[in-house]
Amino acid sequence: MRMRRALLIIVCFSLLFIVLYSVESVDAGRAGVGVLNVSPEYRSTRIIQGEGIVKVYLTVSDYNSWRDIYQIDLFVEDRGVTRAHFRFKHYESTTQYDEINEFSEMEGNSYLLLDECSASHSSTDKTVDDRCLLNVVFAFTPVPRSTRILVITYDRGGLIADTSVEYNNTAGNFRNANYIVPFWMDSPIRIPSDLIDVISISTALTAAAVMLVRRRER
Repeated sequence: MRMRRALLIIVCFSLLFIVLYSVESVDAGRAGVGVLNVSPEYRSTRIIQGEGIVKVYLTVSDYNSWRDIYQIDLFVEDRGVTRAHFRFKHYESTTQYDEINEFSEMEGNSYLLLDECSASHSSTDKTVDDRCLLNVVFAFTPVPRSTRILVITYDRGGLIADTSVEYNNTAGNFRNANYIVPFWMDSPIRIPSDLIDVISISTALTAAAVMLVRRRER
């Protein structure tokens, strides 16, 4: 009887530890702004290629705020050789906060379609997405002899994030594995890198307690 009570106590403490840890993580995820500078991340990357046009849809997340994203460079490459280079500037400089949302072709043969390019973000700050996500669309005509698209994002503090996709993909959707959307919430939360370790330790403690009780009952 005593061993069963001990087992119940261990299980309860393990569950309580996981719940408290998760709540702390959710609160941190909802903070969004006012934390130490962290590098941007790619929430999703999607390429749509039609007749005479290629569109690259980027959703970039910055835990400090979408206002911290300064510049995005997109390179169209072939085996390491740059065939075209496009740039999106969110601001004129890293010290200014007036949005200019300027697209330009740094290298290429007039591939960039300025009228089809766009940048947007939420006008409110109610959710994590509202505070952290910037949506950018690059549009250009197909670049000959190209096999890969490389994207590099810079924040105000000089931190960068890069990602690459195959250029020949007609469609692709790549989500960031550091976020999940629980069914009871309407916005994503960041997954702490050590959450799996916490769950593993709690599971191991529970399993050890069960084995100990079974041995005592024999």
